[in-house]
Amino acid sequence: MANQKNNEQSIIELCLASLHALPGCRFEFSPAAAGSDHAGHLELSGPWGACRYQAQVVTRLTPLAAQLAIHQAQATRDFPLLLLADFVSERLAGQLRSHGIAYLDTVGNASLHEGGLLVEVSGRKRKARPPRTSRGFQPSGLRLIHLLLRKPEALNWNYRRLAKEAGLALGAVGPVLKELEERGFSVDDAGGKRRLRNRLDLFRRWEIGYLERLRPKLLVEHCRPAADIGLGALTDLIRRQNLQGQIQIGGELGAALVLEGVKPQQAVLHLNGDPLAIMLRLRLVPDPDGEVILLKALGTRSDGERLALADPLLLHAELMGIGSTREELAEQLFERYLSRHFQSPTLGGSAERSK
Repeated sequence: MANQKNNEQSIIELCLASLHALPGCRFEFSPAAAGSDHAGHLELSGPWGACRYQAQVVTRLTPLAAQLAIHQAQATRDFPLLLLADFVSERLAGQLRSHGIAYLDTVGNASLHEGGLLVEVSGRKRKARPPRTSRGFQPSGLRLIHLLLRKPEALNWNYRRLAKEAGLALGAVGPVLKELEERGFSVDDAGGKRRLRNRLDLFRRWEIGYLERLRPKLLVEHCRPAADIGLGALTDLIRRQNLQGQIQIGGELGAALVLEGVKPQQAVLHLNGDPLAIMLRLRLVPDPDGEVILLKALGTRSDGERLALADPLLLHAELMGIGSTREELAEQLFERYLSRHFQSPTLGGSAERSK
């Protein structure tokens, strides 16, 4: 198994090496403390002045990873964000520059605009394939990480229980847990119990992996409601058909159940039951452009006779996957139902319905 920690350190070193080409530039990189949600701070100085960046390593800069970085950069930071990436394509470079995000990559592409510093290097081609994605962020590992983010106490369960709850093979558990330990996400506390550390960073990495790798494997069908049924009527129809225990409601429709003033344009239904039977009972018609997306559920959730919502992790990920039009909605959801849980022992339960 590739050691992701070594990959990230290699990316940092190669990105910083390109700074030697800047005339009169002096730099110092200070690694962040263990458990931080960033890689460290980079101080640059020269005839033009001095500046300081907060550095974030991205081993594989995809369009979604760039979008999430732009979203994160809008959060309050003491210093401007600097992405250190294996490779930044021309298209993604333009996207980052348009949002004022600085970057360096391992082949020498760069964009630095801070104070009197102005550096623009583009057009350099990738010299080698990017570091391989670690096992923890392949589909089976993402299932387990989702469980651990929801229930951090599960880190102390036995392998058999973890495999059963996460829905993966028993042999896949050990390598994923080992990787989480190597990357500093799993540590021993004073009492000898395992606990998650830096959960916010782990969540951000999981969210990208979920949208890019796991979600496509969970996809069942794109559908649209029958002509005489609107999207908003789905919740009542789920109740009338007694399907509460077989469906978790997510996407914009799920967000509309917990946030005020949301007019959903799409829905994600996470299914525990037979997809065909559920489609028939909800009068859903297969349509590649349909606004109702059916996914296999990650685990089971049931609120008895009440509607079951997808957990806040999935709600946020699905909203971010829609794109920039729903980023503000995702931020509201994060602030109300997620932010406090990254400092608390558990992420159990679901968001409470506002209506």
